[in-house]
This record gives sequence, C-alpha cells and structure tokens, in this order.
Amino acid sequence: MIPILYLSHCGSSIGGGEKQLAYLVTNIDRKRYQPLVVCPDDGVFVEHLKHADIPTVVLPLPSWRKVKSLIARYRAAEKLTALAKTHNTKLVHTSDSWFNPYVLHIRKRLGIPVISHVRTLLTTDQVRKYKFNQMDRIIAISEESKTALVQAGTDAQKIDLTLNCVDLDAFQLIPQSKPSTEYVVGIVGRIEPFKRQKEFIEIAAAVIAQNKNVRFHIIGTALNTPEHRAYEQDVRQLALKYRLQEFVCFKGHRTDMPNVMQELDLLVTLSAGSVIAEAMAAGKPVIGTPIGSTADMITDGVTGYIIPLHRTEAIASRILEFATDPNLNIHIGQQARKAAEEAFSVEKHVQKVQDVYQGLISTP
Repeated sequence: MIPILYLSHCGSSIGGGEKQLAYLVTNIDRKRYQPLVVCPDDGVFVEHLKHADIPTVVLPLPSWRKVKSLIARYRAAEKLTALAKTHNTKLVHTSDSWFNPYVLHIRKRLGIPVISHVRTLLTTDQVRKYKFNQMDRIIAISEESKTALVQAGTDAQKIDLTLNCVDLDAFQLIPQSKPSTEYVVGIVGRIEPFKRQKEFIEIAAAVIAQNKNVRFHIIGTALNTPEHRAYEQDVRQLALKYRLQEFVCFKGHRTDMPNVMQELDLLVTLSAGSVIAEAMAAGKPVIGTPIGSTADMITDGVTGYIIPLHRTEAIASRILEFATDPNLNIHIGQQARKAAEEAFSVEKHVQKVQDVYQGLISTP
C-alpha cells in the first residue's frame, strides 16, 4: 500500500472542506492507499474520522507567517516531517492551502511529492505568498480558482479541476406527500461575513413585503471569536429591524444535512461550497451568485439560477417565482438531482483524485 499524509483545515468542527476530505479518505482504494490524517486541533471531525477507522493524529500547526510563531512553526514542521517519515509517506495532500509551507517543508526534507487542494478563492498575492508554483500538483474546485492560480504565474499543467462531491444515497429526492402553506428558503453555513447572512436578511425582507407565506431558515452558527460573534449579532439585529421575527428562523448548527435539505424548498447561497451539491442531490433548486464553484455546479435556468451579488430585488423575484409555482419548483429540483447524479458522485470524485496520485507516484 502507498501511505499518504493528509492535512486537514481543522479537527474541532466539520465544515464543507472537512466533509470533502472525509468523503475522499473513507472511499479511497484502501487496497492501494493508506491514509493518515493530521488535524491541527481535536474535536468532532477527529472523532468522525476515527469512527470511520481512518488513522488520525492531532498536531497543532501554528500560522506560518506570524512572527510570534517562528519557533513554534519550525518545531511543528519538524514533528510533521518526522511523522511523515515514520509513516513512510509517499505523498502529502493538504486540504487547506494555508498549510502549503508545511508540506513544502516536508518535501524539502524527504523529497516526496506534494498536493495542495484549493477550496477557497485566492488573490494573486495569496497564490504567490503560499508558493503554489512550488507544488507538484494543485486540485482546484472551480474554474475561478484555477484562473487566479494561472494569472499569478502557476503552471496550468499542474492544476486539476475537480468539483466537490456528495453522498447521493444520503441526499435523496423525496416527493412531498402534500403541499405546505409555507415555502421554506434556507441558507447554510457558518455565520460570518463571507457567507453574507446579512444580505440574506435583506432578501427576506424584500420577499416578505410581497408574500408572507415564505419562511427563511438560517442554518449555522458563528465561531466563538469576537469578530464572528459580532457579525451574528448584526444579523439578528437586522432581522429585528425589519420585524422578521415571525419569518426568519435561526436553526443553529446542524450535522444532519440530509434532514436539513428535506426541510427546505429552496437553497440560497451567497458564497459557494459543497452545500450546493447537497441541495441538488436532495432535489432542491438553488439560487446562487457567480462566486467560486457556483457557476461550475449550477446550470442557470436548468438546475437553479445564478444572479449577480447585491441584486437583492432580482434574487427576491426568483424566490417569489418559485414560491408561487410548485410545478417550477418540482421540475427544477428534478433537473438538479439528475445533474448531481451525473457530476457530483463520490466515486467520480475519488477516482479523479486517485488519477492525480497515480501521475505523481511511480508504481511499486
């Protein structure tokens, strides 16, 4: 077997990146590859991996670029290298671009190939800062991410475009037994500025002004930091300002995404991410904005709609259209499920990643 070392963004929570990493390591060909996941902290994701019988190690990895972390990062990099050597690692795959310096340290010490998985939007300065041009391979989840890498001077031949995946068996298209008088629109993700829940409240206000049978669910919570707590408070205050207490429900953190999707009639995402694949697999239409992987996953007018960010009235208009036309909702949802089956299967995703591995690792 070929030992592979994976670096996870975190071990204390499960976001989109952690879900995608879990899909990969739990479905990889275990007759050929032997995964070992390193998490920078302990918690629910570490337990999830261990429960799935994936070898997992908790090793703090301080921010590489902070001056105060200079000594700590070197020690952590040496511990990580020693772990890779003990594991007889043949390849290192970081699921978080910010750990690029750590995997490059390992490559320098052990001479093994390294891969960086780009799950976020990058500026050209970030591409250069985190030395993507020194990676042996890069896996990007969107054309937009790939474009940023190339514009910053990264060799396009190093970049593989691989969309996020979803467990199609877990997210089933379940027909509604009877129509509901309320139409439920959801936004899913950590409550933070990048996810734009404040804009979601603005959209809700525009919709409710015309149709009081629509309900809005905010699924997720904020990290326990002053910045994120303050943003969540701003979101809640905005809902109060528009007197939306009856129409907006803060559902908190949920780990049962298949059930969450069945509670929704429509997903709105103002960022991007694997939640799009989850909604489509559940047969739900998606309204998104042209950010990140959204345009790679949604076919405008077929499986949902892509509307420019900040066009609150246009997004509200589409929501009202869905809310008053059950047949449209069903048709678009069915098309979304069909597209998910064709593009987002775990098997296809894992095979694409294994093909990247195969190109880097010589057959024993």
